Amino acid sequence: MPAALNAAAYAAAIASMVLCSAIDDGCSAATASHLLQRQSRMLRSPKAREVLLQSANSRACGKLEIAQVPALAAQPLRHIHWLHFPKAGTSFLATIWNFACGQRIPLDLAVSPRAVPGCEQCYDVALLDRYPAETYCEDGYLSEDFSTQHKPVTALDMRQKDWSVVGLFRRPSQRLISAFYDNLHASGMSGDEFSDLWQACGAKGENSAACYARYPGIAGCTARMLTGGSCAESAADRSLLSSFDGGKARLEEALKMVKEMTFLGLTEEWDLSVCLFHRMFGGSVSAAQLDELYDEAQLAGFIDEVDEEIYEAASKRFHELLRLHVGDLNICDTLVQQATRMTEEPAGTAVQSACDCASIGRQCGVSQGLSCGQCPGKRLDFDGLGPANLTCDVSGQCLVDGQPRPKLFDWKF
Repeated sequence: MPAALNAAAYAAAIASMVLCSAIDDGCSAATASHLLQRQSRMLRSPKAREVLLQSANSRACGKLEIAQVPALAAQPLRHIHWLHFPKAGTSFLATIWNFACGQRIPLDLAVSPRAVPGCEQCYDVALLDRYPAETYCEDGYLSEDFSTQHKPVTALDMRQKDWSVVGLFRRPSQRLISAFYDNLHASGMSGDEFSDLWQACGAKGENSAACYARYPGIAGCTARMLTGGSCAESAADRSLLSSFDGGKARLEEALKMVKEMTFLGLTEEWDLSVCLFHRMFGGSVSAAQLDELYDEAQLAGFIDEVDEEIYEAASKRFHELLRLHVGDLNICDTLVQQATRMTEEPAGTAVQSACDCASIGRQCGVSQGLSCGQCPGKRLDFDGLGPANLTCDVSGQCLVDGQPRPKLFDWKF
């Protein structure tokens, strides 16, 4: 069949699906169900995704218009690569996904972080289970090596792979305390090394953030990740003649990388960071939340000297970018207010419910210009279920082998 006819068929099918999901009794249940079952197969085609995005009223949820921010950057942001420092803000992924995957049809990014048993605070895993990149994201917006994990970068990677590296920096003392409370996070250590760390500083040892911060291999996380190393340094990465230096040998190269990153923000300035991102690169703004602040007295005077110097450089560049791309910070106040309108409206109102999958009781599919994504298959493990055929019915409910599974796929899981 000619490509033009395929595109026309896709357009007709998607338009009917959107109409059926938005209008009560707008078509027969059999027709709507058939179209919804075809949706997941069709969306694997780039042409089909293009038709879907063009066919929906993609810049509004119900009657609420979503403000667009014009891009100020000279070059469009492409090949995004996330430098994700541990405990610096996993939910920054919402900003990346909103930009790369939700510019033409809004996504409900307030997904539950309960992704799979044993990973119940894994917002990134849960978001990608709802909105996988291959289905929802624009071609070329993410790097081919895009990952939500804590993977390092190098200047050579940026040049050879044409990456646009983005990320948030967090005050080292706050990041260290948060990592301590996250089961002594030590990405990069071997199993035996982590066991020793746990024995020394965990519940059976000193059980203190100060012990954790001072432990060989922990300090200097951002210095290492900016220069190709893991967050925590394994003893195997040091020569027999050298002791742990807290990242000092990497400091000069790390500071150069701070200047070369395409975008950087600060966890402590979350709203301003999201605002700056969109002022630089355009798109609509989604609301985000900031982690709690910790009492730094827990570190008993310890200072991560290398990462503090890097954070100071990152903060300096962040404020330079703000002056260049934002200027009047009242602009950011306006954008944040626009972004939070959907969550500030009382539940059940026309504005709020049209932009909130939980309020309208949908678990999947498209309704009134809002995408609730696909059924999150990883949740099957919570009920001990093996591989199953997941489908989205006409009312936006997830079915397992054709049968409903109460609450398992609810938005507020």
